[in-house]
Amino acid sequence: MKNKRLFQPLIVFSIPVLILLVLATPPVWTTLTGEEIKLQTAPVDPTDLFRGNYVNLHYEIESLKLSQLDDSIVSDFKRKNIGDYKKVYVRLKQDSDGLYKVDLVTKEKPSNGMYLNGKLEIPYELEKAATIQVRYGLDNYYASEEKAKEMETAATIKPAVALVKVKNGHAVLTKITVE
Repeated sequence: MKNKRLFQPLIVFSIPVLILLVLATPPVWTTLTGEEIKLQTAPVDPTDLFRGNYVNLHYEIESLKLSQLDDSIVSDFKRKNIGDYKKVYVRLKQDSDGLYKVDLVTKEKPSNGMYLNGKLEIPYELEKAATIQVRYGLDNYYASEEKAKEMETAATIKPAVALVKVKNGHAVLTKITVE
């Protein structure tokens, strides 16, 4: 009976710890074992009162042309609610500068090559849409106040490049450089 009283609190306190470990495992595993790629960025707004010093990033690969979408995705637009998000896989290819660009956006997970998991926003007016937006969850990079201001200043002269670790479509932003 006494063992049961000791065991119950142990279970209760270990459940939140296990949940946190499960949530932290994919980003840590991606950082340790993922392949590093470079993505072109355009930083905006370095400070927020509540979140601290950070750089809000926009990536070239977030704005897609309709021609970069697989036909099956375009046909899905008619069945989904406008303004919803659709899970997609963005296949990437490396250019001559070493930066990765969008090759094709598909519903099916690619069997090989570099790709990212993304959420494609279904546009309100598909016929008039010049670009379609995809989100990857790589929007914010936290830095010290000095570093954030330095990055903002440097990015006005030259574009910033994000170093991202990728493993099985999962991406973790590791560093911002201005080349």
